[in-house]
Amino acid sequence: MRRDQCAMCGNPFNGPAYLVNASRRKGRRQWGTRELICEADYRRGRPHPDTGIVPGDSERTGDRFQWHPWPTGRGALLPPTPCEGCGLVVVRHGDPLLKRVTCSAACLTSLSASRDATRGNKGSGQPCATCGATITTGRADAQYCKPACRQKAYRQRTSTGSRNK
Repeated sequence: MRRDQCAMCGNPFNGPAYLVNASRRKGRRQWGTRELICEADYRRGRPHPDTGIVPGDSERTGDRFQWHPWPTGRGALLPPTPCEGCGLVVVRHGDPLLKRVTCSAACLTSLSASRDATRGNKGSGQPCATCGATITTGRADAQYCKPACRQKAYRQRTSTGSRNK
């Protein structure tokens, strides 16, 4: 199923997409996943707000998957927010463990890859503590330009420490 279509009915989203926990199955195998469904399918499969009665499984079963009446995330519903990867408007529950709003694992991966390509691994720009060369690769808080300089600094620290004893 494409990300711009409801996983239940296959219709394109004409409003926000709801991110829900689901179980995919293929033959005897079953695994947990997240799916995007439309508002109509979400409302039909949620417990009734007054009585709390949960509809039957047939209301939450799609093509080879079934979504669960419990939400994705542990908090209250967040307002519709665009996915940071593709811009699709997504409604999900607030969860401190879910740091950014994405509609799928593919969007999260592409977001991480694009961030790393634009800013990643450029080094600190400071001079190396051992040889004085400018650090152009590695972490932003790197102190050494290469592993050999780091090892040399370690050996200098440990050899002077053993002489003082």
